[in-house]
Amino acid sequence: MAWSRIDDSLHSHPKIMQVGNAATGLYVRLISYAGQHLTDGFVPASVARSYGTPRLLTALCDANLLAKVDPKSNQTSETHPPLQGPGYVIHDYLDYNPSREQVLAERAKNAARQEAFRQRRRGKPIPPDGAGTPSDNGSSNGVTNGATNGAPSRPDPTRPGRGGTERENSDRSDGRTPEPALSLIPADWQPQQDDIAAAQSARLANGQPALTGAQLAEVTRKFVRRQTADRRAAPNWGARWQEWAERERPTPEVQQGTFLVPLDGGATGLPVDPKTARRQAARDDLGQIAAELRAMNGGTTA
Repeated sequence: MAWSRIDDSLHSHPKIMQVGNAATGLYVRLISYAGQHLTDGFVPASVARSYGTPRLLTALCDANLLAKVDPKSNQTSETHPPLQGPGYVIHDYLDYNPSREQVLAERAKNAARQEAFRQRRRGKPIPPDGAGTPSDNGSSNGVTNGATNGAPSRPDPTRPGRGGTERENSDRSDGRTPEPALSLIPADWQPQQDDIAAAQSARLANGQPALTGAQLAEVTRKFVRRQTADRRAAPNWGARWQEWAERERPTPEVQQGTFLVPLDGGATGLPVDPKTARRQAARDDLGQIAAELRAMNGGTTA
């Protein structure tokens, strides 16, 4: 898979402001097509017309974002392979994106590095010419999925350590700090005061009532039981617990018979639902108005 690059100033470029949003969307889509199919910026007319209207294509050509290729053209230049018209060429495409030749060469190098790594894992000797050795990219395990030799850098939206970007060799010798170790939650785990304070603050900021000490103990009991049952591992259980406590919908009272020791940092009284508090305030206001009317009428409201 290849990646296409978009300048981060594209949104305010004068040419983009000139053509408008619809033509800009078409322009970015054509760049994506060229990147996927390694055409060095050339888009066949049939593809371009299926993506956008003739009016939008004309607007891009007028703004010099595209160049129309003559239907009978078979031209060759220093920056483009033979262009089989009809179609369009994206202006300055190769100034921002790697060429087809660069991408294919990089893929071959990456494949060689991965094969060398697999051979080392199987105990086989590495080819004497050193092709595909870790020195190609400075990595200790010789495995990479990115373009690092000659081709312009390209964004990789995959998350490190997930799916295809997960390293096959977990031993790090490049000086980077290792990731925190994962562990199962202890049966007697308890949140720290900082965790409780953060969760309570988040609840109040979201218009939710703070949890009492007994409710905090109940939340913690359910949290530990769930994580234990799911056999989940985490480097920091405090952060996980905070998210759990922020979403908790407490009952008015903790069920009797659970024998939970309240945790410090809980609210001193039972939490009051915000809607209930507003209704109570309205009743108090009505009671005060009624009392004033009785006083004005000699003690009666008639």
